[in-house]
Amino acid sequence: MSILIKNVELKGKSVDILTDGERITEIAPDLKVEAEHVIDKRHLAVIPSFYNTHTHAAMSLLRGVADDLHLMEWLEKHIWPLEAKMTDKDIYAGSKLSILEMIKSGTTFFNDMYWHPEVTIKAAKEMGVRASIGLTLLDGAGENGSKETVDRNFHILKEECNSTISLTIAPHAIYTVSEENLIWAKEFADKNDLMLHIHLAETETEVEGCIEKTGHRPVHYLEKIGFLGKNVIAAHNVWLEADEKDILNKREVKINHNPVSNMKLGVGNTFDYSAFKGVTLGTDGASSNNNLDMSEEMKIAALLQKHVSADPTRLPAREAFDMASMNGAHAFGYDAGRIKEGMLADMLLIDLRNPCMVPGLNVISDLVYAANGNSVDTTICNGKVLMEGRVVENEEKIREAAIAAARELIN
Repeated sequence: MSILIKNVELKGKSVDILTDGERITEIAPDLKVEAEHVIDKRHLAVIPSFYNTHTHAAMSLLRGVADDLHLMEWLEKHIWPLEAKMTDKDIYAGSKLSILEMIKSGTTFFNDMYWHPEVTIKAAKEMGVRASIGLTLLDGAGENGSKETVDRNFHILKEECNSTISLTIAPHAIYTVSEENLIWAKEFADKNDLMLHIHLAETETEVEGCIEKTGHRPVHYLEKIGFLGKNVIAAHNVWLEADEKDILNKREVKINHNPVSNMKLGVGNTFDYSAFKGVTLGTDGASSNNNLDMSEEMKIAALLQKHVSADPTRLPAREAFDMASMNGAHAFGYDAGRIKEGMLADMLLIDLRNPCMVPGLNVISDLVYAANGNSVDTTICNGKVLMEGRVVENEEKIREAAIAAARELIN
């Protein structure tokens, strides 16, 4: 499909943007071309869409369950028992709800770790977003989390991969996956040219447990067993010492930051943004955040860094915005994150009439410090309009299905 966006603001100037297929083909004032779909509202600004690099999409069904608890109590006594009851139908309903929320707040890509990856892939394809779907490895989950299941799912689901859907191997964490299985995951990922998605150094308890079990801090342990590399994306990275940060940089590990989830779960330390380049941003699951709004994530990431450093210049708005957009795109190999000719057509149209965007003196600053996901009027992914005028196809049915699934699960 070709899309012509008329009279849209880009870097303070009014331009027209033409897409043809999956890419932006032309940007210029007053284009004299025809297109299959025309958007002309004269009150919109165009920006790159958001890339959410750490999620558990189906957990939107558990939003509001067991809030205000310590991480391990939250997981072991509440979340994991409920997850053990979840069927593929539940995961499908929860994933579609999360994708709906992401589309409505401007996210066109998510990097997921959950069970029944086949139904999350189905949901992502139906909704039209990009996704990197984890094949989860977790020792305590029985057959679902076994390496045999990961192997089998890979050989089945690799046929589902295309320009918008990819797979990762997702060993949950050091404390839930044995050394043997971590090494297996690394070898399997390297052999099949896949990324590895893992929780790392999220809590002090995790670090203490790793030292007690292995004699090493988490990064030193993963380095010792040969796990680290440029195909690894590590989520959280809160409890790290200086030499661990150096190792992660040396091994070109991709770094994900989840400020809202970390603060809500009271992990007790702050991510050191200044130690890494190309940091990406994620929301974590909707039961530990409790939303999937990357606008909120950008703001809190920036404010948290300023607060703990007592330096208002730390993590400025432009860098926070890049963490949520360009950095995530590049981490997963997508030619996106900028509005330029030849780039992938992953973009948002922002309603400049939204009060939080007025008077509109600095669009990026307003998006980071003032806006929320409700400022997104139109979401475009891979050259396809997923939302226009804040309307997503079948959104009421998606909400109703999620409500029904959640109530049956909880009761």
